[in-house]
Amino acid sequence: MGLRETFRSLRPDSPGRDKVDMELKHRSPRVGGCHHNQVAAVQVTEQSLQVWRALPAEIRHDPSMASFQMENERIHGSHDEDDDDEVEDGYLEGPEKKNGGRGLSEEPGSSYAGSDFLDIKTRPGDDIATDDEATTHSDHETTNGPGNAKTQARRIHHKSKRSKEQRQRDKLWKRGGLLLFWLLAAVVLISVGEKHLLEKTVEVPQGEQGKFFQLLQKPTGDFRLKIHGAFRELPLLDAAENETLSFGYLTVQPQVSAYVGQNRSKVFQDILPAWRLPLLSEEELVSAPAMGTNRTYQMTQELSELLAAKESEFRLHIYSDVEMDLAIILNYNPLIVNARTGSILAGLILMIFYALLVWELFERPFVAMICSILSVTALACFNGKDIPKKILYHFLTFTIYFLPDRPNMDEIIQWMDMELLTLLFCMMLIILILTETGVFDYLAVFCFEVSRGKIWPMIYSLCLVTCVVSSVLDNMTTVLLLTPVAIRLCEVMQLDPLPVVMGIIVHANIGGALTPIGDPISIIVSTNHFIVENDVTFLTFVAHTFPGVLLAVIQSCLYLRLFYHNINALRRSEPKEVSELRREIRVWQRALNAVASCSKDAQLVKGTLQGKVKQLKRTLRRLQKGVGSSEVYTNTLDELKQKYPIKNKKLLLQSAGALVFVIICFFIQSVPHWRTLPLGWVALLGVILLLIILNRDDMEHLMHRIEWTTLLFFSAMFVMMECVERLGIFACIGELTEHVILSVDKSHRLAMAIFMILWMSALGSSILDSIPVTAMMVKLVTSLVAKPSLGLPLQPLVWALTLGASMGGNGTLYGASANVIAAGIAEQHGYKLSFTRYLRTVFPMMLGQITLMTIYLLVAHIVFGWH
Repeated sequence: MGLRETFRSLRPDSPGRDKVDMELKHRSPRVGGCHHNQVAAVQVTEQSLQVWRALPAEIRHDPSMASFQMENERIHGSHDEDDDDEVEDGYLEGPEKKNGGRGLSEEPGSSYAGSDFLDIKTRPGDDIATDDEATTHSDHETTNGPGNAKTQARRIHHKSKRSKEQRQRDKLWKRGGLLLFWLLAAVVLISVGEKHLLEKTVEVPQGEQGKFFQLLQKPTGDFRLKIHGAFRELPLLDAAENETLSFGYLTVQPQVSAYVGQNRSKVFQDILPAWRLPLLSEEELVSAPAMGTNRTYQMTQELSELLAAKESEFRLHIYSDVEMDLAIILNYNPLIVNARTGSILAGLILMIFYALLVWELFERPFVAMICSILSVTALACFNGKDIPKKILYHFLTFTIYFLPDRPNMDEIIQWMDMELLTLLFCMMLIILILTETGVFDYLAVFCFEVSRGKIWPMIYSLCLVTCVVSSVLDNMTTVLLLTPVAIRLCEVMQLDPLPVVMGIIVHANIGGALTPIGDPISIIVSTNHFIVENDVTFLTFVAHTFPGVLLAVIQSCLYLRLFYHNINALRRSEPKEVSELRREIRVWQRALNAVASCSKDAQLVKGTLQGKVKQLKRTLRRLQKGVGSSEVYTNTLDELKQKYPIKNKKLLLQSAGALVFVIICFFIQSVPHWRTLPLGWVALLGVILLLIILNRDDMEHLMHRIEWTTLLFFSAMFVMMECVERLGIFACIGELTEHVILSVDKSHRLAMAIFMILWMSALGSSILDSIPVTAMMVKLVTSLVAKPSLGLPLQPLVWALTLGASMGGNGTLYGASANVIAAGIAEQHGYKLSFTRYLRTVFPMMLGQITLMTIYLLVAHIVFGWH
């Protein structure tokens, strides 16, 4: 049916008019109801009727224009409707006339084909919308004519040919780069043997004579001593500060032989400072477990000259001041990478790691494997001496001039955190079995019911639940449990799951900082013996971190609301109902723009049109916020409940029982006096219990569904981070932080210490993994507090470290383990969270959180002196 016939059917005496009125009445409830007589109290004049008759039939016959329609029928009857055709032709141009008056709304494939809402073509300048919601977004204009079609086809062919050639070149470049890397790693690892460290049990007699232990392999650079014994867990102190404490001590004094005098008699000189280790009481020495501690000695110019002599010897003088013999385990590493050289190498490796992740040239596990092998290769290539200027020459002849620091396979296996990998593996199995019951779909529908289909209440409720659960469970278990629920709920509400997943990641890390058992960072800090002995209890921990966590939650919720102020950014695709309403707004807006406001009569019609446009926009905003009406919400909820019930209640009870057992054991193991099993063993016991109860025969099927790529990524990243630590970047960060704190006046030293520890731990946790950063910063904090000359209190620095490392882990996708786990779960569901998207969204949020934590800690501990 052509446009002219459509207009004729809209006449009051037309049989099709009833159908149109029914359609309009059917649509009016969808947009919240229309006021059928918006201008009843205003006198409708002949001039205003002329303006009304100039409008399209779609607008004229809307219930909101009923006053004009009834007045026109009263005065002129229905015969004036015959002139509508001439009026309507004024709105049609070009293709519409050529197509026999058929508008774009009738095109096959259009979502509005057969609809009464017409796509009105106005004169040039009339289609400029006055509101953002009334604008039309089009990707391109269709070109007509055979010449244009051939030109466009040729252009597309050349473009596709160029893109194909570019892809081939990119593949060759990547393949060539990987082959060069493989060649370098293969040559180094094959040519350089593994380093075998000296490890020996030494008996130390009582008295100052002690034990002289000769080291046959002299160090050629910085070297490290590691000793296991019954030591107190105190930070490394200077000799003068040690003397003020009433402990027994084990002293380790490195000595180098020299020949003096005319007779060239051999004497041993104390070139390096003594290492004094505080011992436990004599009653505890027999039964106390051994604790390992290490110290790195830097190669000095004087020591290097003495060791360069062929006849020189290097030994350790080990003695104690307790009245009993001691036994220790001595580990000697004769060559470690120089701190300056190693920091440069570690920085280059991290730059390569993040560059590959940002450009997404390879999959994440492959990138981690490449960088871990590269870091091991770096340890094997370079020694403790500075890299000479002729790098290429020495590099090509490293087998002659360089002594290797290549770690052996036992060390590499130790670097992989098997407890964490076991925990992840077992929790993945439990979650997979729970998924088969349909409980996550059921929980998604429940959250939909609680939030009443509203988008932001749903997001906020998920974030708050994540924060609370993460404060009592570790954040990795929290994201394993809640991420599948969030993804399923977003699919139900037709939302993009990735913004919600990022919100869960952020609040899992924030909630982990609330209690000493929330995440590995809090556990590392709260279980340090020096911190525990200084009255940092569970309640003290919660009392000081709660205000910071509360501020961070408020800031993150406000940030997400502002960042996604356009609700369409949260949607995967716009619902058909919303798109139809947008088109209806455009139709009315164009009609409004076509009415000139030069007379009072025209203003009367224009005011009615403006009221209709505002009403439609209000309805659009309601639809964008969630379910538009209670009737639609009820129908959707009933449909979801029927579609997603609990599939297997027996399996749900069995798997939920195993999960409850694991969670209860997690709580028990969080109490220091009750801790007997690592968390990985607890999860393994729960999985074995569940498999015994189920008696399943499809273990192979379950193993195929395990997210092995995430486990492989963690393993490779642990190796890379340990190599980066051995290259000295963590020590460099610690030395820089301590240097800046000591450089300020004593009256401002606490404020500077809070600021430096907070920001260095936050930025370090963003770039590096938050767990090794925390382990390094704990040592720095305890060493600063233990120096009486500094006069720094412990608690403000502990809170700065906890809040900085926990929230700093939000900075990048690889700042915390929970981030990687949640991204892996999302990718398993078909939603890939890229490094750049996460960085662009969350990194500014993290900077705002750390700024808030700085203000909170400075006000609490500098202004009010809470500690």
